[in-house]
Amino acid sequence: MPAYAQLLVIVAAMIAFWAIVMRPARSQQKKVEQLQRDLEVGDEVVLSAGIFGTIRSLSDTRAEIEVSPGTVLTVARQVVVRRVEDLPDSADSAPTDPSESTGPTQAED
Repeated sequence: MPAYAQLLVIVAAMIAFWAIVMRPARSQQKKVEQLQRDLEVGDEVVLSAGIFGTIRSLSDTRAEIEVSPGTVLTVARQVVVRRVEDLPDSADSAPTDPSESTGPTQAED
């Protein structure tokens, strides 16, 4: 195989890698950056750790998130990754009440 053909294969592989991996990642990063710029007090958000809460105050670098009544976390603004309203809504993901019994809890003999 000629040397220029080998070089062409390498260049094609690099372009494919960029199109498959780098471009979608950059697009997602831009969406998150836009979301972080557009945050407002009162928004229900999800942090990168999966914590749900409501924004109580904002500064350029920090956000205060209320995760339960009276419990406020101060976090870096960059850890807010999405709004709750942007999450796909499914009945399977709804939290359940642990006091409700769904069946026997002990092994039956």
